[in-house]
Amino acid sequence: MLEKYTHISFDLDGTLVHTLPEYRQKIVRAVGAELGKNSLASETIDRFWYEAGRDAIIQKELGLNPEAFWRIFHTKDTPEERSPRTHAYADAEQCIRRLKESGKAVSIITGAPGWIAEMEIGKLNGVPLDMYFSIHAHNLPPKPDPQSFLLVLEKLQTPSPETVYIGNSNEDAYFARNAGVDFIYLERREHQFDLRKDAIATIHSLAELIT
Repeated sequence: MLEKYTHISFDLDGTLVHTLPEYRQKIVRAVGAELGKNSLASETIDRFWYEAGRDAIIQKELGLNPEAFWRIFHTKDTPEERSPRTHAYADAEQCIRRLKESGKAVSIITGAPGWIAEMEIGKLNGVPLDMYFSIHAHNLPPKPDPQSFLLVLEKLQTPSPETVYIGNSNEDAYFARNAGVDFIYLERREHQFDLRKDAIATIHSLAELIT
């Protein structure tokens, strides 16, 4: 599946590490309560967590001001709160190590703030990476804007036709498409998307990439 690619890039949360669903429900509801919104549907919170266009979801679906929401969200979503509720997927470490052993360049591109990303990558037991990139930490536009991806391609000197991005959401699919790279959809069965038109393949485990 990966023979034509020299660079394998991954999303992080929901792809390589798992955050308990109870955590997102708790955090988003706490932000809503602080902004005077005491009733938020679980399905809408899931859409905010996984789908592209988060500011629009915050405004239209949650009924909150995006700027105020993010300001409070980042005070509550801390490594100390998230770390005990986050673990690496069982297939993540072995997959990355095998890819590196086979000579692939491996990167992680995530929208998570740098301090969250570093905590989550720490769950992967020191896997070898050519680069990890926090879009938020570099003050670049969020996914699916391709600026961050294009910067990673430039730094690793890998052309887009030789790169594939692996993620678990529709924003990951659009992110890859906008950067001109192929996309593989990893179905973790946490939130449903129709990505058949955007993915070259759908897998249910990272082990499928190395077998």
